Parts: sequence; structure tokens; C-alpha cells
Amino acid sequence: MELRGFLKAILVLAALFVLAVVLFHEERAPAAERAEERLEIYYMYNEGEPQSAWLVDAVERFKALHPGLEVDIVFAGREVLGKIRPRIIIGNPPDLVNQGGDILRMLVQDDVLEPWNEALESPAYDRDMPWSETFIPGLLDLNTFDGNTYMIPVGLFASVFFYDRNQFERFNLEPPETWSEFLEICEVFKQHGIEPIAADGTETGYNVMWFSTMLTRTTTLEHVADTALGKPGTSWTDDVFLEAARRVRELNERGYLMRGYRGSKWPSAQMRWAQGEAALLYSGTWIPKEMAEALPEGFRMGMFRFPILEGFPESDGMAQDVGAECFAIPTGAGNKEMAVEFVKYITRLEETQTYIEMDMPPSILDAGMPESLEGLDRLLMPPYRPIRGASGLMPNWYRAVARDYWSDFFLGDFTPEEMLRRMDVEQERYYRRLDAMDRPREVPAL
Repeated sequence: MELRGFLKAILVLAALFVLAVVLFHEERAPAAERAEERLEIYYMYNEGEPQSAWLVDAVERFKALHPGLEVDIVFAGREVLGKIRPRIIIGNPPDLVNQGGDILRMLVQDDVLEPWNEALESPAYDRDMPWSETFIPGLLDLNTFDGNTYMIPVGLFASVFFYDRNQFERFNLEPPETWSEFLEICEVFKQHGIEPIAADGTETGYNVMWFSTMLTRTTTLEHVADTALGKPGTSWTDDVFLEAARRVRELNERGYLMRGYRGSKWPSAQMRWAQGEAALLYSGTWIPKEMAEALPEGFRMGMFRFPILEGFPESDGMAQDVGAECFAIPTGAGNKEMAVEFVKYITRLEETQTYIEMDMPPSILDAGMPESLEGLDRLLMPPYRPIRGASGLMPNWYRAVARDYWSDFFLGDFTPEEMLRRMDVEQERYYRRLDAMDRPREVPAL
């Protein structure tokens, strides 16, 4: 009896599975017929955030040009990938997905995104040139792999130092271009009782920015990539990596990091900076937007790029790390043509002005920048080189090997020598695990 009951249960489950498959395909058929009339977008922001209001408005403007078009927006929050993966697996993906380029790159590695090559060579929405030529030079290259561009940047961000122009004028200071000038500025503030650098040590992402960027001031990104891949003859104990670590460590040794930074929680550091208790804030270009309501009257915000380290002419000293919010089309999307048309529409010059009004830097050439980020466009044009930064070079490797060591090092937990030795050991362990699982090594995003 037990065996017959078991077999009966198996047959029932099998029948239910077949029925589900039939229903799924029947459900899909009408959707395919309506493909030209529907567009589904998974967006990385939540309802109520300024960016979500912009997208809703942009969609309404776009729909006015396409009568009968239905657009479904799913405000998925920052965990977009976790929400669309099941749909990709069953072959029912949305038409567009929006997220940071470094995160979407995981879908590139899974080979589940459509390339934009053909669309990029087609005419721009509002200019007499190929669409590809309307972007700030180098930005599309950050999302190109094996000759295919899989993501279209819309809003971008970069890491820069923010300061109060009034404070600099008070002490007759100019934005530094070299590391020596930077240290001199820090010393001036320290001598006047103002903490030179604001930092929230509990924010890992902010901590790692220091060593990640300093690597480009002592060597090339290609050398970093070769070392991260464990190529023969490479080691994290190389002199150029040791020098980068020592330069970051001297900020702590000189007392330039604000008191209590190890335990400081966001947004404490940037609030202290806004109140004039700390002079410099190394962060992303989202700061003007985040601090708009907190800045005292008369505050004049300025910014400068991470300084060049003297004595390393062969380094990527002109590199400027850049990230972007991107749109991608999952493989199997039901309305690829309309998805392309929509992204073309929101990257036209007129639409980017709405982005600028939100203090969001656009990815489009000649669109301008928000007033609060005056000069950022200059930092993204030659001779400067937009790069992903070491943290975005190989995302899986970064999370498994580098992130925690770079963060803990900034907090003072390791000496430069100890941190680099530990990275060699951890990296070797990481690749042994990959080899044991017969998984390939990442392709660096250069």
C-alpha cells in the first residue's frame, strides 16, 4: 500500500508539472503577441526616491510618442539581480533592467545579456551622429567585453575630494595636484585645529577607495589585473603595491584622519565635514545631492581629483575611476526594439537636463554637469582616463580576496607588509577553490 501511495503521489506531481508547463506557455503566448505594445522595466530605485519620479515622468513622455504602449515599471530597489534571475532562468525576463555597471557585469559573465553594438551604430535620437558618439569618451568602453557593449550608462558617478571653498580661501589654499601638496594642505588644517579628513570607518565601500585609487598612482591597472589573476612572476608584495599601501598608511600615522573614524557610522563623517569640523571628504559625486539639506548657508562646495603621486611616471596617474547606472536588455526580452528606443530617448540631450536638475551627472557628451559638480566633465575628458577602479576590475575576486583586507588596512588593523602578504595567501586559496570547482578565472574589465 505504501509503495502504491508513493507511486500515486509521484504521478500526481508529474501531472501538475506538465499542467504548469502548459499553462506557462499559454500565458506566454498572449504576452508575445502584445510584445510591441508593452515594455517592462526593472529599476534599481524605490518609489519615492527622486530618480523613480524622473523615470515615471520620462515614461509618460515616451508613451505620448507611442500611443497604445503600456509600460510596466517594477521598482525593485538595489537587489534587482536577485529579483530578475528567476525570470531569466524560466525564460520570461523583463525588457530592461537598471543597475550599477559592476553589478550588471555578473549577468554578462552568465551570458544572459543582449549586446547593444548594432543600436549604438544607428543614428542618435536627437543628433546627426551615431548614438555611440554621444557618450562621454571612454564610458562605453567600461561596459564592453570581447568587443560587445552590454550596458548603456545613463547617470554616472566618480570618486573625488569635496571641500569648502570658503575654508580654502581662509587659509590661502589651492586644490592640490600632487600627493605632497595634499599632505601640506592636511597639515595646515591640522595645525589650525580642523581635522583634515572626514571618514566613516564602518563603511567598507568608502574604506577601500583609498588603497584602490592609490594603486593607480604607483602602477598601471594592467599590472593590478595581472597580479589579481595570479600570473607567474606577480605578487602583492611588489614594491609598487607596498609604496601605495605606505602612502595610505601615512594618513593614519600623521593624524590626518578624524578622531574616532574607526567607529564612525554614516553619515556622521559627512555631517562633520559640512559643519566645518573636518576639511576634506573623499566620496562619490552623490554627495551634493545627499547633503543638499544639511549644508549651512553660504557653504561653497568645491572638488578635486585624487592627487598624482610623484616619482611614478609609468603609473595610471591620470586615471579617474567612474561608475554608472546602466540599462541592459536580458536575453530573450520580448520587446528589444522598444527597449532600445526608450534608452535612446532618455539619453537625448533634452532629457539629460532633468537628470542635471537632480544633481545627477549625465553620461552624455556636451550635456553639461550640475552646478554643484562644476568641473567634473573636465575630469572625464582626455588626458584623463575613465576607469572602473581596482574594486570594479574583477568584482568576484574583489569581494573574495581584496575588499575586507583593504578595508581593515585603512582602519589600521595591518601594517602594509602584513596586508600584502595576507593578500597573496588569500588569493592563492581563492584560486585553488576555483580550480577545484573547475570554474574559469574572471576576465578583467580593462
